[in-house]
Amino acid sequence: MPGGVPGAGGIEVGWRLAREAWGQGYATEAAKAALAFAVDELRQAEVNSITAVLNAPSRAVMVRLGMTLSDEFEHPRIAVGSPLRPHVRYLLARPEH
Repeated sequence: MPGGVPGAGGIEVGWRLAREAWGQGYATEAAKAALAFAVDELRQAEVNSITAVLNAPSRAVMVRLGMTLSDEFEHPRIAVGSPLRPHVRYLLARPEH
């Protein structure tokens, strides 16, 4: 996670796909594998994911992964006034045993 955002310094799962790959389930499939590795193998207590507020497809992937909305913030590396500046952080917290 980049500095200056909620969850900075933590483990983050993210995706970037070519436009022709959108809507085919690749992001969800790959992110499920990454989350399983982070939780089961790396024993991470939580995993973050951030995106722009207006990125509804990525937010839908986060929800499908079982992540919950944690924070809304202005991304410090995106210009003030940009429609991409408002961001959200979703979080997957490993249940305590």
